[in-house]
Amino acid sequence: MDLRHYESGDYVANNHISKRGNTVARKILFKAIQNIASAAHYHPNHINDYYQRRKLENGQQGTKKIAIAAIHRLIRTIYHLVINNQFYDYTLATKG
Repeated sequence: MDLRHYESGDYVANNHISKRGNTVARKILFKAIQNIASAAHYHPNHINDYYQRRKLENGQQGTKKIAIAAIHRLIRTIYHLVINNQFYDYTLATKG
């Protein structure tokens, strides 16, 4: 889950969403980000903080690209929690 990036010399192309990987997994992760954003009022987390900060920076342009970036952050967070056998703690996540 990442954006396709092309760069050559001084030329930097716009990032595009790649359609690689399992379609169902991508849809589930996209819905997870939408649910995280809607539930963040009652359950704050650093994924939503990142998502909202990027939306404010870019306005309404590229909200799907921002969601893909948030998915990438969610996957890295889940991986860290599983590898280190930890529970999610918002206070610890906002320190780093």
